[in-house]
Amino acid sequence: MKNSNMNRRTFLKVTTVAGSGLLVGCTFDSPKLISSAQVKETELGLWVRISRDNKITLILPASEMGQQAHTGQAMILSDELEANWETIQVVTAPVHSEYMTSSSQNTGGSGSIQHWWERLRLVGAGTREMLTSAAAKKWNVPVSECKAKNGYVVHSPSGKKSSYGLLAEDAAKLSTPGNPRLKTPDQYSLIGKPIPKVHIPAKINGSAKFGVDVRLPGMLFAAVSQSPVFGGQLKSYDEVAAKGIRGVEYVVPIPNGVAVVADTNWHANEGLKVLNPQFEGGESIGLDSKKVSDKLRSTLDELGKSDLLGRKVLDVEYEMPYLQHATMEPMNCTAHVTSDSCQVWAPTQDQLGTLEAAMEVTGLSENQIKIHTTLIGGGFGRRLLPDFVTQAVIVSKALKKPVQVAWSREEDTQHGFYRPASMSRFQVELGEDGMPVKWKNQVAQPNLATLAFKLPLLKWIDFDPMVIASSVHDYPIIPKHFYKVEGIDMTHTGVDLGVPIGPWRAPPNSINVFYLESVIDELSYMAGVDPLDYRIKLIKNSPRHLSVLKQVANQAGWGKSLPEGHGLGISINDWPPMDDAPSVVAQVAEVSVSKRGKIKVHRVDCVVDCGLVINPDSVKAQMEGSIVMGMSQALFEQLTLENGRVAQSNFDDYKIARMRDMPEIEVSIVNSDAPPKGCAEPGTAPIVSAITNAIFASTGKRIRRLPIGKQKLV
Repeated sequence: MKNSNMNRRTFLKVTTVAGSGLLVGCTFDSPKLISSAQVKETELGLWVRISRDNKITLILPASEMGQQAHTGQAMILSDELEANWETIQVVTAPVHSEYMTSSSQNTGGSGSIQHWWERLRLVGAGTREMLTSAAAKKWNVPVSECKAKNGYVVHSPSGKKSSYGLLAEDAAKLSTPGNPRLKTPDQYSLIGKPIPKVHIPAKINGSAKFGVDVRLPGMLFAAVSQSPVFGGQLKSYDEVAAKGIRGVEYVVPIPNGVAVVADTNWHANEGLKVLNPQFEGGESIGLDSKKVSDKLRSTLDELGKSDLLGRKVLDVEYEMPYLQHATMEPMNCTAHVTSDSCQVWAPTQDQLGTLEAAMEVTGLSENQIKIHTTLIGGGFGRRLLPDFVTQAVIVSKALKKPVQVAWSREEDTQHGFYRPASMSRFQVELGEDGMPVKWKNQVAQPNLATLAFKLPLLKWIDFDPMVIASSVHDYPIIPKHFYKVEGIDMTHTGVDLGVPIGPWRAPPNSINVFYLESVIDELSYMAGVDPLDYRIKLIKNSPRHLSVLKQVANQAGWGKSLPEGHGLGISINDWPPMDDAPSVVAQVAEVSVSKRGKIKVHRVDCVVDCGLVINPDSVKAQMEGSIVMGMSQALFEQLTLENGRVAQSNFDDYKIARMRDMPEIEVSIVNSDAPPKGCAEPGTAPIVSAITNAIFASTGKRIRRLPIGKQKLV
């Protein structure tokens, strides 16, 4: 592993804080050091604190939402620091804009390990050297004779030994090392080994604190009702009836809705039942799912088709529906606003966005606001948008009391920021050798960048990178796709349908990989070439992709004899799509379709190359979870619209995969020397097309629209 190119002296800073022992941190992108005066009791950014009692606290920006980020990050630090793994505690850092650089407090894109890898190594190595130097100075011996190991510094010739805690304050008085020596891979003691998640004990005994677990003295509870039509406004409500319910104390209007506040969550929801809120207006009045499809198709029709005159031409249309995030923990936030302060407890993926939301509502400065990040019961991109935070701060500001806003499952289902509906048209002409010579792809889809994040598209591009990434493309600012395809003509047209949208796990890949891998499969059959062999021909210049593809085919026994009604489908994906060394995932699904049309996914084989693996158990768990999530969207998930509102309300009508649907899953990890990359999102997308391609192999029926379960297969 190559050492970092960073100027390490500019990234390390050490200071003594009363009662804290040794405190070491890094500033990431900024060449400026963090001064002692800026370090407060609650340190900001990435910090390591070693206290006199030998406890080590890692304070870092990333949120923990079950992806095992804190475990992996603690492993990296512990390995470089030569710490006792059992002594490390991980906490999420507070928030301040001064530290919000390109490596900000934002958890998404499967970047929790990738983004902090070098910084954690840097801080760990620098701290280790300072502790070792402190011991050598204390004992008046050469530093070369001292060695850090398992939370101690040992002087072998004399047998002297001192814990990190006892050395901490002496180390704090030393200068930071200019170029701390990082370990080489052969020196790792933890990295690469299966380590249990750091939060397992707390989750087992119930002490783990999620957003809904927050309790404060005198706290009230709020249930909300929002306009069922997107963009609608509150017209009227029966406050008297609501306050007639025992425990109900207040009724507070919120943006496009109303909150009932009570002494318990139950009483708040009971008050909401009789509040009878009435709404009017809205951007999506009259919109239904058929109109969405018609609008997307008419947008493609306006672009016009090409006249492809070749002997072998594919002319197809694919479509995907709106999807909900369906997190196990519904949206919630606790806020306590006073005249001169605001505290927020939130299961958020975007701490800076949470801070900005609180500042906007309260009018307070960021120094008057404190954000507490709780554990998160699922995010998948939904918690990058702080609407639920805004509501809690508004209600607390109105009452000057601590208030927890918690959405019902129905509110959560019907008021999200959904994965957008999308339609993609392909016209592909094959040459005499069966390979593509002309490739036209037209996509009609809402713009994620402009609608979800309110980011204006750059004037010099005419597409949304978050939409077209992971597709076969020919845009100069985006790296070439691993499939080498000639004659590319790709067009994306944004369509604003008045439905709130947002990032849904692997935003571009969750849509485009289904389109692309399905089309590649269609072309292979048209060319009369095995789907695996066809992909190999197109990937021949991408060795990592090729290796992963061949390995998963071998693992799954591609080409083996199968029972009647069974078929194998294959798919490949990388993430992030604009990275020059992304994670690569390939999957093979074995699927059967009964004579009655019942689908069963029997087995999924998965091979992943995510660079250097920190914790193989975490990688396997992420792949398994991603496969289940992708399988769920392929088979069942669909959000439909009726008269401008979401038709589904809970898991009874928004179906997700159940235990009875689970296949056997076998995950293999490539031993890679590439830098660590993410693994939470790469596995979600390819399973969809692996399943649909397997259905074709089994039945001869091509699936071009999701979910599969809504279609007749026999």
